Amino acid sequence: MNPLKKLSKNFLIFFFCLMGTKSSVAQVSDSTQNITAISSMLDSLVTLNHVVRFNCLDANCFNSSMANTGVIPYFSDEEYITRMSKISCPIPLSYNRYVKDFIDLYAYRRRALTQRVMGLSNLYFPMYEEILDKEGLPLEFKYLSIIESALNPVAVSRVGATGLWQFMYSTGIIYDLKVNSFTDDRRDPVKSTYAACKYFKDMYSIYGDWLLVIASYNCGAGNVNKAIKRSGGKKNFWEIMQYLPAETRSYVPAFIAVAYVMNYSREHNLYPITPAYSYFQVDTINVTKQVNFNVLANQIDLPLDVISFLNPIYKKNYIPDTEESYTLRLPTNKIALYMAKEEQILALSTPPPKPTMPVVARAVVRDSSSTDSTTVAQQIDSSRVNQVEQPEVKTQYKYVDKKVIKTHVVRRNESLASVAALYGMSAAELKRMNRLRSNNLLKGQRLSVNTTVKVKVPIENNNQAIIKTKSTQNNSVVDTVVDDATPRTTNVVTQADTTNIGSANMSTTNQAKQPKYVYHLVQPGDTLWNIAKRYNGVTIEMIKNINNLRSSQLKVGTKLKVLVSG
Repeated sequence: MNPLKKLSKNFLIFFFCLMGTKSSVAQVSDSTQNITAISSMLDSLVTLNHVVRFNCLDANCFNSSMANTGVIPYFSDEEYITRMSKISCPIPLSYNRYVKDFIDLYAYRRRALTQRVMGLSNLYFPMYEEILDKEGLPLEFKYLSIIESALNPVAVSRVGATGLWQFMYSTGIIYDLKVNSFTDDRRDPVKSTYAACKYFKDMYSIYGDWLLVIASYNCGAGNVNKAIKRSGGKKNFWEIMQYLPAETRSYVPAFIAVAYVMNYSREHNLYPITPAYSYFQVDTINVTKQVNFNVLANQIDLPLDVISFLNPIYKKNYIPDTEESYTLRLPTNKIALYMAKEEQILALSTPPPKPTMPVVARAVVRDSSSTDSTTVAQQIDSSRVNQVEQPEVKTQYKYVDKKVIKTHVVRRNESLASVAALYGMSAAELKRMNRLRSNNLLKGQRLSVNTTVKVKVPIENNNQAIIKTKSTQNNSVVDTVVDDATPRTTNVVTQADTTNIGSANMSTTNQAKQPKYVYHLVQPGDTLWNIAKRYNGVTIEMIKNINNLRSSQLKVGTKLKVLVSG
């Protein structure tokens, strides 16, 4: 063979091998990223205070002989295939390397959080099964909410999907899930489950395949239709998998892995860490008036965290006072106590009446020299107080720099260093902030970055008010300059005529409200979420900003500064 041709042939072989290696590395990186995205929803359970503060091992299925040894069993592929074939399910459960990756996630890498999910299933799965059976759907769809939210009723994804079934706002409106300033039906376990069932039935009427229904729940019917078209009209998930979005390619294998782990949890030495209450220990009450959860917690001796967890639909920790009837979920052992104290709870929950602005009639001075029959009335009118106008406050403002966290979408050819430089950060700081394991970035990847914005704020204790006093008799104007820091009092006496003297007295007091802080000592099991819930009007972001916290991790014994109202 010609040496030149031989060299050319070897070069082509080397080139294709190199391209294949790059493709393989890209697939591994893509798979790892999708597993991380799904496992992040498991990590959200750490902030679910009810699970952190009220948990114990389920004694009903606790295998002390295996649990005490701390053994983590491993099995062969043949064993996985055999076990899956024994699961009676109308949804086809296949085993392959994609499914194995998620079995490793739930059974090995996130074992502790998987056990918390198993415990929460005692609260939600009986309700899921009842509704799924009523709607004529496979009961195995209950496992889908584990992938969506890890059974965290207040979970919110990075794109705004909310609740156990992770409904977007627009999709929730289509399926009658209402959202307003006080309530969010996407966080209601019962309403959101019925909405999910409607979606499953709509998609099955289109595709006639349960795996494609599950795929469409993640990426939407439009993306599934595109994948079917690109595959040449095939309607099997594994055949159109390569044409689906990256997250959806991992979504269906994750569902199959969860179905396997929940059916064979004992074989993997996994045992539930249960919350304080199960589905059969909670009951509902219809409420038509406002109920404040802080008042309710004090009256029935139940922690506010538990009430909030059992009623995630209410955003502000109270049931609003509207014409619509709402549902209050409480432990069964507290129902009788609530009924006995209902009138007192409703009375204490009623907000005080809103203050109204006083209405002052403008005085009209009449001619006192008139001799007709209205002379007496005119004299009374002429003795009224000349009108004193309200202070005209001139507020000054200034602009200050405020640090905020925003999201940066990675563009083509951007690196970790270039993104960090764009926002005045170091590459190490950006990597630590986003918990990145490598310096490689993917196009479209979302990064949290620190940036500075200009905020308009009023200048305190530097304003002046001009109080204008007008006399209706001689049209004179008196301007009095008063500093805001002192009470404003203006006394004006004007002479209407030689016999009638009118006087006016106006006094208003503005007391600058100073912010009040308390120091909270972090206790075992405390999280930013449950600390914020204990103080009225306090949010997680407020605590982090005041204490300059970069992460949500807390150390026992730390003193946190908390802004309180009142």
